[in-house]
Amino acid sequence: MRKAPVHILFERLSLSDNEEALSELHDLYFYRLYKLSYSIVANKETAEEITNDVFIKIWQRRHLLREIGNPELYLLKCARNRALEFLRSRKPSFEILEDDFQDFLCAWETSPEQILISSEMVRYINKSIDGLAPRCKLIFLLVKEGNLKYREVAELLNISIKTVEAQMSIALKKIGFSVPFSLTRR
Repeated sequence: MRKAPVHILFERLSLSDNEEALSELHDLYFYRLYKLSYSIVANKETAEEITNDVFIKIWQRRHLLREIGNPELYLLKCARNRALEFLRSRKPSFEILEDDFQDFLCAWETSPEQILISSEMVRYINKSIDGLAPRCKLIFLLVKEGNLKYREVAELLNISIKTVEAQMSIALKKIGFSVPFSLTRR
């Protein structure tokens, strides 16, 4: 069964209280909204809760959905806003755990020395990301973990694309400088 585009799902929700449309919307966007929320709150359970809250709000406000011009951007902004509300209500914590990067270990790593080097690299990269300014870190995580395009990040954060580009350049330079060359040349 082919999934309906998001604007058709919004229309189905707003016109007929169609729970199936909500389910399709959830299937299509849950993971993307979850990744965005997680990149902001850095907690899996909280990100999942925030993402589910977005779908609850969509259902509660379904009669207004026909008015939305760009449903995809609307969903992303809802997730972003809910995640930022959560951060404002708590002490900010942008902790990145090493365990979260274990999925990114390369398949061709076979020797214990290579695995040790990769673990050290992950530690250096995590430490470097933690050392970024909060705004720079958020932009970096939205692009790299949230898989958002620069334009999407600019729209979500109400900043220019040039600002996103500049912050990504700063982040990548700082991360690059933090990795010791002795690790990369072994």
